[in-house]
Amino acid sequence: MPAPSSLSIKTSSVLRLTKEEKSYHKELASAKKSLESMLAEEGEADEYAIKQQRKVVEETKAMIPTVRKNLEDAVSSLETELESSGSEPEDAKEKARNAIKDARELLSEEI
Repeated sequence: MPAPSSLSIKTSSVLRLTKEEKSYHKELASAKKSLESMLAEEGEADEYAIKQQRKVVEETKAMIPTVRKNLEDAVSSLETELESSGSEPEDAKEKARNAIKDARELLSEEI
């Protein structure tokens, strides 16, 4: 079995980072919802638990720009690789183009 090509490695990287950013957005929404429900429980919510949940929200928010920057770099690298990939199979090129398209759509969304 031949080693994976540079194009397929970079495509996999973009796909992984796209999935990772989506995951952080879902985690942030879930953590915010949990915090809101804790705050709505007036008096029943443990102050320590609320403090911890706020920390989870802030840490998740802090990770999104880092992942986004890594994704932007990976997309740029994949685009460069795709331009110079003359001998790659067409299906590998198509997979790379789809990965770039999906990543660009995600990157165009507001944080």
